[in-house]
Parts: sequence; structure tokens; C-alpha cells
Amino acid sequence: MSSLAATLPRQLVQAVNRLPPLAVDAVIVAVCEATMMWGVAQSQDAEISVGARPWPWFVWPLVALLPIPLLWRRRAPFAVLLLSGLSLVLLSIPYNLAVTYNHSSQVMLYLAMVTVAYYCTGWQFWSAAVTCVSLNFAVVTQSVGKAAISALITLMAFVAGRLAAQQRDLARLMAIRAQEAEQAVDARAAQAAAEERTRIARDMHDILAHAVSLMIVQAEAGAAVVHQDAAKAEKAFDAISDGGRDALTQLRRMLGVLRDGDALALTPQPTVAELPRLVETVRSAKIDVRMVVAGTPVPLPPDTEVALYRTVQEALTNMLKHAKAERAELRLDWAPEALTVRVTDDGVGPTPGTPGRGLIGIRERIGACGGTVHTGRGVDGTGFEVLVRVPARSGDSS
Repeated sequence: MSSLAATLPRQLVQAVNRLPPLAVDAVIVAVCEATMMWGVAQSQDAEISVGARPWPWFVWPLVALLPIPLLWRRRAPFAVLLLSGLSLVLLSIPYNLAVTYNHSSQVMLYLAMVTVAYYCTGWQFWSAAVTCVSLNFAVVTQSVGKAAISALITLMAFVAGRLAAQQRDLARLMAIRAQEAEQAVDARAAQAAAEERTRIARDMHDILAHAVSLMIVQAEAGAAVVHQDAAKAEKAFDAISDGGRDALTQLRRMLGVLRDGDALALTPQPTVAELPRLVETVRSAKIDVRMVVAGTPVPLPPDTEVALYRTVQEALTNMLKHAKAERAELRLDWAPEALTVRVTDDGVGPTPGTPGRGLIGIRERIGACGGTVHTGRGVDGTGFEVLVRVPARSGDSS
């Protein structure tokens, strides 16, 4: 029962809010007319009981017309208040509506006051308060006590209007904040989607560039020995086939993630532990790649693991494509607070001009992990070097 009682007022308010404003105001005017007519009838009976003559017949139509301006209370609340109050005062002076006997004939003045308190601000707000109190005292002249009661009712109407206005403003503010929060969520989702598209594009570039570079090197090697050493040519073509299948598998996995975004967390990402296998694929292209690991491995954040793998993959791919190198070295120096990765080769070294997309991608990946990147000639002035340093994650951190 208590829940039903609490729900009914809310449902009633919602039903009223769904009605057209003019229909609501028409009902208010009708109720106001009925109330005022009843109040005036009570006042006339009181006047007759003390020997006064009945009022002229046209007083009743005039009283019925008094609440009509309330139909425009939303558009011009202050003007409606003035018109209603002055009309009531002018009609009370010659015919003594005896509002001192009851306050029902002033109900339209109270409603106008509620409307002004709800809609008006600034100078209209305070002018309406003073005007309404003054009109009440002008109408109620026979009893100071009843004049005070009339002023108190006016104050209550004023407070009711202001409370309703505050609830309206609070509801609007909450709606705005809810909309802003929804927009912020949408913006974060769009940003996350854009970042994920960028990551996938980089991964596809790394996968394809690495696989195609190996396939080109193996194809050239196979073509060179196909007539002299069939066994070597067969191994080269097998390496091409294996590299193509591996790249195709990774691309299918990635495209499957694009079709089903919920499977993203289940898709395995390459890590530092898979670098030896990456080195083996490069060795199959007849490049002498040496891998050196120094120090004790420490935990790395997952995004850092992926970034390091893709960085080494891009560095070795660039070596295959551009360096014309015969030897290369991948060195991992582990320390408690950081990991340093160095990829060097004995090739032609850096070429002048703007860095390619691969090197730019390396800087963006490692920078996002809080690391640093240096590229250029090796320490001995020959070949090319990619030097990366990333912070480690403490084993007891949460």
C-alpha cells in the first residue's frame, strides 16, 4: 500500500505533464471560476444577513471573467498578475465582494503569484512579490488579522512557485549532466575504437611487411639456386610457403577480431618470449642474426610486451628490405627497473630524408608505453641501430 501511495502522485504528475499546456490552463481557469463564484456567493449571503442589498446581476459575469487572463499566465506572468490583481481591486471597491469574509475570491491572485515565482527572475520576480502583497492589503481592508492571513497565503504561493522552479532547474541540470556524461562515454568509445583501428593497422603493416620481405628474399634466393641446388631451392620455397601461411593465419585472426569486437580480449598478442621464433624466421632468409640476452627478466606490462615485439619485427623487416646486411644482432639487457633492446646490423646505414612509417610507428608505440627510442648509425659508425628502453613493472605492484 505504501508503495502504491508513493507511486500515484508521481503517475498523476506525469499524466498532467503529458497534457497540452492550454488544456491544463483551461482546467485551472474553470476551477478558479467555480471557486471564486462560490466565494462571492458566500460573501453576498454574509452581506445580506446584515441588511445589505443584493448585488446587481452583472457582478456575476464579471466575476466569471476575472480568471480568464490566467490562460496567458505562461507567456506573460507578470502582466497577468497585475491585470488579475487590479481587476479584483476595482471590482471589490464599488461592490464590496467581502473578501474579508473568505479568501476563495482571491484564488486567481494566488495562482498568478505561483506562476510569477515559477517563471520570472530578476526585477520582475521581486516586483511581483511587492505588487501581490500590496494588492492583497488593498483588497482586504476590514480586518488586519485577515489581511495578515491573506499576505501569508500569498507568501506560501510565492514559496511554492520558487520550490517548483528549483525542481525544474535541478531536473534540467541533471538532464544536461546526463547528456554530457553520455556524450563523454560515446567520445571515449569513439577514441578507443580509433586507437584500436590504429593498432590493428600497425599490426597488419608489421605482419605483411615482415612476411612479404621474407618471401621476397627467399624467392630471390630460390631463383638463384634452382638450377644448381634443387634441395636449397626447395627449402627456400618451403620457407616462402610457411611465411605466407603464418601471415595469412595472423591476418585471419585479426580480421576475425574486427568482425567480432568482443573476441578482442581472447586474441593472443605476441610477447617478448616469442622473439627467438621471430629471429629464426629472419635466419631462414640467410641473414646471420644473433640474439643475446643479459640480466634477469622482469615482468612487463602487456602493451609493452606487444610494442617491443612489433618494434623488433619492424627493425628486422627494415633490415631485410633496405640495409643489404649480412649480419645483425638483437640484444636484450634486463635490469630491475627497465629493459633495453638494441637491434644492430652491418648494412648500409640510415638514408637521408624523412623517417618512414615503420620508424614513426615504433616511436609512437614505445612512447605510449613510457619508453624512449633512438635510431641511427651503430656505435662504431657503421650499419643501423634501433635502441629502445622501456620501464619495467615491479613484481609486487598491483
